[in-house]
Amino acid sequence: MKPAAKDNPRSPEHLEAQRNRILDASEECFIKYGFHAASMARVAETAGISQGLAYRYFKSKSAIILAIIERQLTERQSITEECSSAEDYVRKILGIVESWSNADFSRMNPVLFLEMCSEASRDPDVQAAITRADSEYRSDFKKWMQNLADKSGVSLSEEEISKRFYALQCLIEGTALLVTRQEQRTTSNEWVLSFIRQIVTP
Repeated sequence: MKPAAKDNPRSPEHLEAQRNRILDASEECFIKYGFHAASMARVAETAGISQGLAYRYFKSKSAIILAIIERQLTERQSITEECSSAEDYVRKILGIVESWSNADFSRMNPVLFLEMCSEASRDPDVQAAITRADSEYRSDFKKWMQNLADKSGVSLSEEEISKRFYALQCLIEGTALLVTRQEQRTTSNEWVLSFIRQIVTP
């Protein structure tokens, strides 16, 4: 009897599952210990695999963080892809912000965000990857916002949409920063969402 695809060590499903397992463990270690203190040995131990196997998937911690950036870009893109209205988008962001307020950092972890930004100041490849991911997401958001405006019969210039994206990025990333300093409170969520609603409503 042939093994199931997910159990076959050579199947794409198994390889992808192992890769995500390492990325999940890496995120956990980077958040708990910081990027530099989280060794590949510690990542492998957290993932429940050998260090040698971890290196077969990622040649370095920098390679891991580049993969995390790509995975987070996909997660961010899914937000706009799944939203057909401004209110849908607000509800998606609400879920993320509320999870931060409840110390559930499994979604777009703010501590990991700061670790990645810090590493970007030292590693040109990480900086380039973050810049590229931001640019790609900005392009996707502009298309989504323009489509929303067209359906609403509202005229929005490219400059206006760019300004809205910049304001949205500052608001969300600023909120993430406050959370890491334990200054964000649940009562503040209403203010954040009020501003987000204004930004994404044509």
